[in-house]
Formats: sequence, C-alpha cells, structure tokens
Amino acid sequence: MSKDLILDKEDRFEKPVSTLAIVPKTGVITRVGRQAYTIMMLVAREQGVENDKSGLFAAPLNSVIRGFDGSKGTVDELKKHLRSMVTHVIEWQSPSIGETNDWGACTLLSEVRLTKQKGETWLSWAYPPSMRQDLLSPSRYAQIKRSTIAQFRSHAGLALYEICARYKDNPSHLTSKHHWHWWLPVLTGKPSPKEIKTEFRFFNRDTIKPAIEEVNEVSELVVSVHEFKVGRTVNFLQFEVHEKPEQTKKEAAKVTKAIDLTKLARALQLGIEAEFAEDMFVKYGALDFAKAVNRLEARLNMPGKPILSRHAYLKSLLVGKVIDIAHALNNAETGQGGEKKLVPAINSPALKQQQFQESESARVQVMRTEIQALDEVRIRELLAELREQFVARGMSLGVMKRLDDGNWQSALVMSELIRFYWKKTRGTEWSAPVRAVPQLPTVERMEQGGLF
Repeated sequence: MSKDLILDKEDRFEKPVSTLAIVPKTGVITRVGRQAYTIMMLVAREQGVENDKSGLFAAPLNSVIRGFDGSKGTVDELKKHLRSMVTHVIEWQSPSIGETNDWGACTLLSEVRLTKQKGETWLSWAYPPSMRQDLLSPSRYAQIKRSTIAQFRSHAGLALYEICARYKDNPSHLTSKHHWHWWLPVLTGKPSPKEIKTEFRFFNRDTIKPAIEEVNEVSELVVSVHEFKVGRTVNFLQFEVHEKPEQTKKEAAKVTKAIDLTKLARALQLGIEAEFAEDMFVKYGALDFAKAVNRLEARLNMPGKPILSRHAYLKSLLVGKVIDIAHALNNAETGQGGEKKLVPAINSPALKQQQFQESESARVQVMRTEIQALDEVRIRELLAELREQFVARGMSLGVMKRLDDGNWQSALVMSELIRFYWKKTRGTEWSAPVRAVPQLPTVERMEQGGLF
C-alpha cells in the first residue's frame, strides 16, 4: 500500500449522516480523534473489505496522520484517542430526524491494533457490525473535503462544519432545529451531565461563536445561527449554511502549515491540553502565546489558592491582552536599549503617586482577569464569602442589592471584589507594598526554552 494513498485520492469525501452528530456518553471526543476517525473511514472505504488474514482494515499510522495534515508530536496523542475509540460509548444520530436507523449506543471501533512491520508502525482496526455497512456504503451522507477538515483546530468547528455540509445543497439552506441542549455534547465532544448547569450565554460565547468563526474562516461554507426564544430565554438553535463564492472558496482551500508541537512544549508541561494549546497558538500567534504561558507559569508559582482552570486562565490572558502588563511594569524605568532612564529623585511625592497609580491599575487588570477566569462554582463561592464580609462591614444597601441581583461585575461590587480576592490569594492587604510582577523572558530566552 502506498504511504500517501490518502493524499493521492480525490479531496471530496462522502461521510455518513449518522457519524455527523455523535453524542459521547462515557468519554471525550477530540478534534484529533474525529479527524483521524474520518481518515480511517476513508481508507476503509478505499480498501472495500478487511484483510483476509487479520479480518481488519489496515494502514500505516503516519499515513493516517498525513491524511489530516497532522503535526509532529501527533502520534502519541493519536494513540491515546485510538484507545478511547474502543472503550468509550457513543450514540449515533443524524442531525435530521428519521434519516437513519436507531442503532442505540456502541463504541466507535470494535478493535484496534498497533503493530510494527519492517520498522514502521501500522494501524489496524474493525468496526462494530451494526454500523460497518453504513460507514462503507452510506445511503445518506454529507459531502465534505479532506483538505478542509485538516485545517480545523477545534472539535466544535469541525463538528459544525460536517453537520452544515449536509445542508449546503438543501433548498432552505437550514439545518434541523434542535434544543441547544442537543447541540451541547455534539459540538463540545463531551458527555452532558444529568443536570445541565451551563447557561446558554456561556455555551454561546465559548463554543458556538468560535465554531462559526472557524467554519467561516477555513472552510468553503458560510454559516450563521438562528436563535428561537421562549420569552427572553433561548431554547432552540438552527444554522443557516451557504457555499462561498468561487474565488473565496479557493482562498479558503489553502491548507495551513501544520504546527510543530515542540513549540507548545512549555504549555503542555503546565497541564494545557495539546488541542487547546494549538488552537490558542494559531489564533493569537507565537509571541503572545509564549508570553501568556509564562504569565500562567508565574501565577502557578505564586502562593495562595490554586487556579481551578488553567485553560480558562490562559485564554483570559490572551483575550484580555494582560500578557503585556508585567513587561510594562518591569520596564517602566528602562529605555528601549536596556539603559536606565533618567528619572526624578525617588522621594518626589508626585513620582511616588504616579508609580502607585500605575501599579494599582496593573494589579486591577490582573485581578479582574483572574476572577473572570474562574468557573461558575468558584465564582458563587467567592461571592458568598464577599457577601459575608459586606454584612460584617455594614455595606451600603446599594452595593448589597447589586451583589444580590447577580450584578457582581458592576463597578461598585467589582472594586470590592478585586481587593477581597487579592487578600484571599496573596495574603496581603491591597494597600500593602508589593513587588513588581516577575519579568517576562526575552525572545532569546524563549527560543532557548524551546517555545520558538
């Protein structure tokens, strides 16, 4: 078999509608796992039948990775996903009601093997009997492009693209309408809890909007969302899909160069998942990503309560551009060439006041970023503690009302919350003298550390 078998074939691929809206029940489906599964399906369809001796489909592992333009370092990550394909249960369903038979629940693969053949790693696999025929010869399918799925950096974007591709030729250009609870596990690739505590506004902000942006950026489709409300509450979602004009499609078809995961090594060492790190790296660039990773590492080394979500904290640093605060603080008295500036005497009251205000402003931004990176449970706990303090201090009714109404991001409450959180995590009063935030490494030092 040619190692580049997948790359030599036609770019378009007919993917069964039953594999578009996969609902995980016992484990997470990631972007890399979904890309690999699609390429394996393409290989199996090209081969037609399993190997006579092994009873399995087979291909070189690197051939599968090249099929979705996987990057260096993807091999180890893919091995983890292959194991999950035979252990985690999923539910198969079509995005349109009544398009497929009800298969119930099963695993993505019934068997998977990794073997060495003449020094090369080969991947062999088999499908559950109930779904094998539909995967190899689907009666209803979505026409997607291999080169397009290779460009996605998030599971949500990839899943939305594949579902919307099913409807691009429909006269209405509309997907089926479902409750947003239906879309939650389908787009996130994560099992839904028995009781969904996530609010729609957070799901919309963190998953739907980024997925739409990614589809519109890297694919041949243009997607928008329609929200259906009952009163003021969003209940149902439906997506509208159109093909881009020919010229725009040609630009979107340019495949992005794969990222070398060694550039993300520091982030992975700090517990950031490879897929999330790669997404942030692509979206915000190498320099800002490196700065944010260093800020995250500095925060992890600080005393106080640990960060509950390192992913949320890293993203908030990049979104809020707080990554440059430390650099500004530490270089306030240093010229561009590294030489010391000539500044007024340190005992100048005006200079002291200016430096205090600049330092306080920077601290406010840092604290605001950390607070907004907390999850909902931790926010509620923090606000409950703050309310107890307010009661003990006899806080004004206006501030108490804002807090009780959930308006904790108002200026009156936030200013108190920032100072409360500072003392809770740093162990000192807000007005106490503080050291400057640890200086960020230079570009040269980051290069030596393997980030560039």
